[in-house]
Amino acid sequence: MLTALMQTAIVAAPETLSLRQQAAELRPLVRAVVACVLREPPDHADVEDCTSEALRRALEGHTSARGPVRPWVLGIARHVALDTLRARQKQRARNVDVPADAPSSAASVMDRLIDPGTPADEQIESAERAARVRRVLSTLPEGPRQALSLFHIEGLSYQEISGRLGVPLGTVATWVTRGRKAMAEALEDDGGRP
Repeated sequence: MLTALMQTAIVAAPETLSLRQQAAELRPLVRAVVACVLREPPDHADVEDCTSEALRRALEGHTSARGPVRPWVLGIARHVALDTLRARQKQRARNVDVPADAPSSAASVMDRLIDPGTPADEQIESAERAARVRRVLSTLPEGPRQALSLFHIEGLSYQEISGRLGVPLGTVATWVTRGRKAMAEALEDDGGRP
């Protein structure tokens, strides 16, 4: 469509009209070129802004025009519309709240500076909790301590623990249950959370 619009621009406007009159006559064609480049309806606010800007530039720079005015003004309109598209892309890159269907991914500068990992206070609290659990685990008798470690840390099943420690399955279940209860009580007495 843009090619067709540019082809119609080759037909020169009568040279007897003033530049302002030619600009007024070209306004609908300039609006159509801008709307095509921006992929917006002709009544969109950005289309109107670009049309006005293109005609303003044409009127201010009319002394540099060589040849027919019409293709020159439409070239200005195309460049103004392309500048607007580039500005939109830069703005999207700066915004945080960009829709998921936007063509470019965006994040603000602050989002790129912030560490997305766990906050330091939560890391410290987690490390302290893990130290308390290790300390309480080390106070348990050997059977329950080994059963809890194998079950919760290594992820073994009761059957696998039974085979590894060489004890009956019921003993493993008892050690795990009693070990959990003893740890919960010790952690409550320690003032920490399980």
